[in-house]
Amino acid sequence: MTSSTVTADVAVVGAGIIGLATAERLTAHGLTVVVIDPAGIAGGATSASGGLVRAFDLSTPRRRQAAAGLDLYLRRGHRGTWPALHRRGSLSLVARADLPEAVTAVEDLGAAGHKAEILTAHDLATRFPALDVPEDLAAVHEPNAGWLPVPQVAHAMARDAGPRLRLVPERATHLLTGGSRVTGVHTTAGPVHARAVLLAAGAACTALAATAGVHLPLRTRAVGYCLFRVDDPAGLATLPTVVDRTTGAWLRPWGADALVLAGVSSPQTDVPEAVRREVPPQEEARVRAVVRHRYPRLAAAPLAGGVTAYDAMAPRGDGEVTARTGLDGLVTATGWNGGGFKRAPAIGELAAALLREEAGR
Repeated sequence: MTSSTVTADVAVVGAGIIGLATAERLTAHGLTVVVIDPAGIAGGATSASGGLVRAFDLSTPRRRQAAAGLDLYLRRGHRGTWPALHRRGSLSLVARADLPEAVTAVEDLGAAGHKAEILTAHDLATRFPALDVPEDLAAVHEPNAGWLPVPQVAHAMARDAGPRLRLVPERATHLLTGGSRVTGVHTTAGPVHARAVLLAAGAACTALAATAGVHLPLRTRAVGYCLFRVDDPAGLATLPTVVDRTTGAWLRPWGADALVLAGVSSPQTDVPEAVRREVPPQEEARVRAVVRHRYPRLAAAPLAGGVTAYDAMAPRGDGEVTARTGLDGLVTATGWNGGGFKRAPAIGELAAALLREEAGR
């Protein structure tokens, strides 16, 4: 791309699921948007997401965001404008100590029109015999939840944004400012002038924000996704997506060829912001050692592939959308530690509202 000046109402740094969900909402309100990302649409960490979608969360604000996301994914999938949700059902395993909060969450979801129920370990053994869940755990079962192919959803969001969205496949180098206001983003191909800027590029936003004197503390955390080949036709036919809150493990059917995708939260931090289409042996062993306790077939299942990627970690644990005081026009949306996909529609709605306000100042 030759050096040129680009102008839009809003510049979005990061073409991951959060940046695209925000861009789609902005264009729906008539604003023009430039999305800046050298990896293109969903080419970074978003490309490695497992795409699990469910409404349950013990936190009320996160639950509302996740439920809003599930609603939108179901509606757009039903219309055929976005990929249809694979409704394999979702199991969220919780410890006995968290059961009272889980019961309250299920009641809230039911009042909002989302089907959910509490299953005991005995219930799980009867309905999902391929799983092995100890007596001291229970599960929240959501029959209408499941998983989505993330890159296809991201491209559908970009398509919905239409001609008001322009992708600039370049690296953002620094923020442009004038007085106490952000005025755009400089890229390796030249400046992008905008009335408001969203930083939604994960941990890379820390250095970019610093160019305008904004402190945005984020760290990377390693994430390994293993693809296992399982010889278990009966078990795979009924296998839902599974998220184990007690170990950080999750798994889901891959959708073809008797494959299961599985991952476990990693303790390794400050890793390179890179996505590799392979899994080191030690990472395979670490993931297998945990997930085999919930799905025993994975103990000896051969590895069929995988991805090593990263999440952006916020110091306080959960992500946030924030209009940065002291620098008008700047909004940040970062740090969801892998939980951003299911909440992306709600996060995008919130970020877009802040950006419209900032752009109108």
